[in-house]
Amino acid sequence: MGDPVWIEHVVFPLVLMGMTTLAGVAVYRLAARWIDRKHDRQVLEMQRASDPDVAGLGARVDALEGVVGRIQELEERLDFAERLLTSQRAHDRLLR
Repeated sequence: MGDPVWIEHVVFPLVLMGMTTLAGVAVYRLAARWIDRKHDRQVLEMQRASDPDVAGLGARVDALEGVVGRIQELEERLDFAERLLTSQRAHDRLLR
């Protein structure tokens, strides 16, 4: 096993292949991390760009909910006024 030719032709190439593989894995991991960070930045930029739209839609939904509540209140008042007028007319008919 101590033969210099064997070490030079077998051991050194195996060590170099292992080191090359480790270096390749390190480069791959760096590239993958860089791509992930770039993707995350793009997603954050898209979210920030859509935030005003979402906030605007939320404000519009809140305003519409307020209008719906106001309409329901007005419907109740109209129903009450109609019942009051109907009962007053019926009362006037009874008095005649």
